Amino acid sequence: MSDVTTIRVIEFPSTGLLPHYVAIERGLFEGEGLSVEITATPNSVFQITNLIDGNFEIAGTAIDNVVAYQEGQGVAELSRAPDLFAFMGAGQVNLGLSVQATIAGYSNLKGTTLAVDALSTGFAFMLREMLEINGVGHDAYELIPVGATPARLEALVAGDHSGALLNPPFTEFGEAAGLRTIDYSQDALPPCQIGVMAACRGWAAANPEALQGFIRAELKAIDWITDPANAEAATDTLERNMPGMDRAGAEAAMKIVLDPNLGLAGSDKIDEAGVATILALRSKYGEPQKNLSDPDRYIDLSYYNAATG
Repeated sequence: MSDVTTIRVIEFPSTGLLPHYVAIERGLFEGEGLSVEITATPNSVFQITNLIDGNFEIAGTAIDNVVAYQEGQGVAELSRAPDLFAFMGAGQVNLGLSVQATIAGYSNLKGTTLAVDALSTGFAFMLREMLEINGVGHDAYELIPVGATPARLEALVAGDHSGALLNPPFTEFGEAAGLRTIDYSQDALPPCQIGVMAACRGWAAANPEALQGFIRAELKAIDWITDPANAEAATDTLERNMPGMDRAGAEAAMKIVLDPNLGLAGSDKIDEAGVATILALRSKYGEPQKNLSDPDRYIDLSYYNAATG
């Protein structure tokens, strides 16, 4: 292909980035006429505002962020009316509630501060629900916005806060640094759709072939990663591209990536029941309060279906 389309992707640092790096290193994006650039976001506010402003074309984000800003419940003021939507699922995430070593259980979190990305988007409502169903009411603690997972982990290791929800491999990094994991989102909550790949409807409508090519390359990368024959090479790619990750950490993270329940296999699908759980949490905790119940308002699978049909 003579014409190359550049797609700038902004995403939270995690093992969910692995398909992007594999697709880059193995020429899968190039084969679709794409040049893909990856930027790690410091927080959800930076990510969503810059996606809407056109500084990025695609975001790997939480479905809750898409819903929040579409419904006027986001943290930041936007430069224009948002037209965000999710076009495919992203890496499945089992969030760990990481706490200081002195925290024995949920009751010890009363009277403390907990770190979140932002107060009203991302994982904040999942954390509030986990605390509430385990007997810790909202008035018993304070949420402090510090940014994406690396910043939350750094704050915990520094002793600034008592706990935070962390995604792999940062949960494991925390344990190596002396933190404890007292619960996991998949154990505490009904099934949740957490990660998605998202874009703006205007950009997608103007660039359908580029978006479909991106999806095809991602799916090829996931197939390659989940082939046992490529485990060693995939681990190499992960270690090479995740800052601060050594070989032992990469091997531990790959076990999660390849886990049939927690990993990449099938992560490209969007679970509408899982989205419904997120909508129920946002209906409960979001401000201004709204009754949200229609996943189709935030999802358009036509590009995914065209890419795979």
